[in-house]
Amino acid sequence: MKGCCFFLGLLITCSNPGLAADAPVTRKLYVANTAADSLSLIDLDRREVVSELQIGKHPHGLAAAPDHSAIYCSVESERVIKFIDTATDQVIARVNTTGVPNQLAVTPDGRWVYVAINDKGAVDVIDVRQRKVLKTLDVGPRAHNCYAPKGAKHMYATSIGDHLVKQFDFANDHALTMTVKFDAPVRPLCVTQDEKWLFVALEGLHGFAWADLALATGKQLGRMEQPLPPPEKRSKFAYMNTHGLELRPGDRELWVTSFIGNGLMVYDITSQPPKYVTTVAVGDAPNWLAFSPDGKFAYSANAGANSITIVDCDKRTALKDIKVGATPKRLLEVHPPRARATR
Repeated sequence: MKGCCFFLGLLITCSNPGLAADAPVTRKLYVANTAADSLSLIDLDRREVVSELQIGKHPHGLAAAPDHSAIYCSVESERVIKFIDTATDQVIARVNTTGVPNQLAVTPDGRWVYVAINDKGAVDVIDVRQRKVLKTLDVGPRAHNCYAPKGAKHMYATSIGDHLVKQFDFANDHALTMTVKFDAPVRPLCVTQDEKWLFVALEGLHGFAWADLALATGKQLGRMEQPLPPPEKRSKFAYMNTHGLELRPGDRELWVTSFIGNGLMVYDITSQPPKYVTTVAVGDAPNWLAFSPDGKFAYSANAGANSITIVDCDKRTALKDIKVGATPKRLLEVHPPRARATR
């Protein structure tokens, strides 16, 4: 009887794909450990690190193909972009860049990868099919970030040194179509899917600034700032007030990292000017954040704690901290298509 029960339990366990040890991971979070040489891979269903992908020293940027079949990682030490198959987590291609690559982004059609080349003040445009740099575009000193919202017709790139964001038409020979100036060095950026609103983090600002792209004035429209936390509650790791910001899917909320205050600041952007809602406490020195595709969860990369925090967006509550590698920054949720098919 005991043997029968044991066999039945084993049969149930093995027939449940959620319990199988070799079951494919359908929801992955890739985390770039910038002071190390790896990407931490987190199984979001189990909420734990399941492997470390050795990628090269100082991985900086991450971006995903529209169908999530591949991710692209910029590796500063090798001056290269590595193409990674998300089903196998193997590097399948590498493209040399013209300088030190920072953050990168993929056009919505999946054809082009734009990479900010920090030491050249430029953006390399990679042809994904040919796997080579096809063109290099001038951006301005200390090019740092690229961004393209889902369904957009343009790619956006920042120059820290010139305090600006440039807009490029990737369907028309990557032509420059607009330049937007801000009143301080521009760090990360994000753009609404209708390409009306541009939001940026600025050095020295504990908040964000924005521009109305539809007006095509090329000028900053406003800035919003939250008071700094008292000195005893400030991160000892943070080297600026804020860094990462991103739009929650649906484009109704903007979330901004309080790098110095160990939190994620939430703003309602459905009216002008935007309205501050609350701050969600996370780990030490959140440098970057990302969302799940459905907008239910946010993930902060806590550079001072070597961890990430999973946040319930509706409840505005941190759910779990997970230890990763040294100084995590960029992070990205991916749903490998082949893994979904096997489920």
